[in-house]
Amino acid sequence: MDPCDGLEDLRPHNLLTYKSGQESLDAWAIEELIGHYVNYRKAFAPREPVGAFGLYAVTTRRPRVLAGQVALEAVKPGVYRLPVVGRTVTLIILREVEPCPRNALWEILSFEAAKVFAGADTYRWRRDDHVPILEQIYQRYREVGISMAYTFEDFKREWTREKLAEMTPEERLRGLPPEERLRGLPPEERLRGLSPEELVRSLRPEDRLLGLSNEELVRLKDLLERRTSGQR
Repeated sequence: MDPCDGLEDLRPHNLLTYKSGQESLDAWAIEELIGHYVNYRKAFAPREPVGAFGLYAVTTRRPRVLAGQVALEAVKPGVYRLPVVGRTVTLIILREVEPCPRNALWEILSFEAAKVFAGADTYRWRRDDHVPILEQIYQRYREVGISMAYTFEDFKREWTREKLAEMTPEERLRGLPPEERLRGLPPEERLRGLSPEELVRSLRPEDRLLGLSNEELVRLKDLLERRTSGQR
């Protein structure tokens, strides 16, 4: 999958500051980012050239105060260049980036319910057990008052249906006990493929005699007696 918008040109060393929907990306946040960059470079990569470092400021909503203080150079929807003291910070505004598969991660962090679930459904997760992570994000959004008319339970149901459609019949049945596999099937479907001998062997002796008339029972008794006599 292509990188998210704004992260196409990652360097050997990258520093990022993130402001959620309840925080504001202001001049002080940019100064903090520059300060961390200086300290990091001194401590871990003092001999690296300036071009080996990338600085990124990711914010959920547009930083209107900052935009009034510094000229933002638009690169693409939601991505800007922010010149600061001889350096350039890549500014990424999550609510403005293009909604597409490569920006699925940005949508998850957008603080907008519809985008969150659209991104979660599109993003290629590296782990199969990512649903609990999404649930924590969803619960956090609810705690801060973000409207979630489309519930996490709705998402799990739709996600499960989509994943089932992609699975083979064997994968769908894996781990299910026999009674769960057969539930809902009519009797003729359950017995399909079994020979008469296999069906008879599966029955208890008393069950094998069910439905026989007295006349049939007498004939069966005579047959068994003749066979017994012939084996002596």
